[in-house]
Amino acid sequence: MMLSWFPGHMAKARQAIKRTLAGIDVVIEVLDARIPATSRNPEIAWIVGDRAKVVVLAKEDLASPGETERWLGALRAREPFCFAVNAESGAGVDAVVEACSSVAGQIMLRLSARGRRMRAVRAMVIGIPNVGKSSLVNRIAGRRSAKTGARPGITRGKQWITVGRGIELLDTPGVLWPRADDPSAMFKLAATGAISDESFDLADVAERLLGMLREKAPDALAARLKTQDMSSLRERELLETAGRRRGCLGPGGVVDLSRAGAAVLSDFRKGILGRVTLDPVPEGGDKG
Repeated sequence: MMLSWFPGHMAKARQAIKRTLAGIDVVIEVLDARIPATSRNPEIAWIVGDRAKVVVLAKEDLASPGETERWLGALRAREPFCFAVNAESGAGVDAVVEACSSVAGQIMLRLSARGRRMRAVRAMVIGIPNVGKSSLVNRIAGRRSAKTGARPGITRGKQWITVGRGIELLDTPGVLWPRADDPSAMFKLAATGAISDESFDLADVAERLLGMLREKAPDALAARLKTQDMSSLRERELLETAGRRRGCLGPGGVVDLSRAGAAVLSDFRKGILGRVTLDPVPEGGDKG
């Protein structure tokens, strides 16, 4: 399915992040609430080491509310500073800011004990592409200071932003891990927009996604397709139905599957096909 998904600028960004960590007090790891496990770069744990960390489930307005609560329970069992955030509305952002100040408090106390002048907390925002990092930074800063966009990897260089609440934020480029051998993970990354649409077959991903949505969000899908008879349709037929509804037709009235796939993915990423979480919560995760 994939053509190329670890471009050279990501490798350079990974090295830059390693070099910059020496001056960082707190790491804000941003995950996609729809895929909390899949959107977690496994390299980040060893890159960050034992530095204080705040975990953010971004785009919570696109994920299942119940599943998000269960995911928070699972994550907080090991990482107590974990919050769901909607950067567009600002929900949850204040809790992230307070957590950054809290976990960095001991560092500031040590600086004071050494006779050093108190300074702003230095926080690095890190995560895979298009997970919502820059939108979170913009909301915390209270202005559109960091570039945002729907295309993965729009943030290419370091961007320090001074926040009026005693925090300096460093927005970093999205970094994916260099190899992936899990087709399920690749599908979820593609469906949520973490991988450039040019890197995979839009129709293939959309077909699989429609099959999942038929189970997870049947009402929203039926409303979009304007049909109640979905159970007997194959995934390709669901995509063709979606394509006809959206006018994605080629010569002779044949559905253009690539255009139909792009339309389905666009609807999903905007939440039009329901609030859906693709990653299952680990067993016992709702007890954390």
